Amino acid sequence: MQVVNQQGISDEEVNNALMQEIQASLHEEKHTEKERYDQARKDASSNVGKEHPLLGRCVATMPPREYFRLIKKYGHAEVHSKEFLKYFQNKFSDLSPNKI
Repeated sequence: MQVVNQQGISDEEVNNALMQEIQASLHEEKHTEKERYDQARKDASSNVGKEHPLLGRCVATMPPREYFRLIKKYGHAEVHSKEFLKYFQNKFSDLSPNKI
């Protein structure tokens, strides 16, 4: 793809600006990751021992970004499989309010 440049900005300047933006985004992502997991832990601790009348017990809680990344990478069926949920509960016991 070739971008028409009418303002005299060099390709190197554009590349540097894009690289700075990507690095800033990655830094922000890492900075907010702890906050997202803290919120998920808070949600998980509030669901211990509770059961929803229609949905049943909450067996796993994770930040939405992580959930959608897993869905994109492994698919809906795999992420909701019993084997994955058991793995998740062993790996992230603090995000698993109730056992399967």
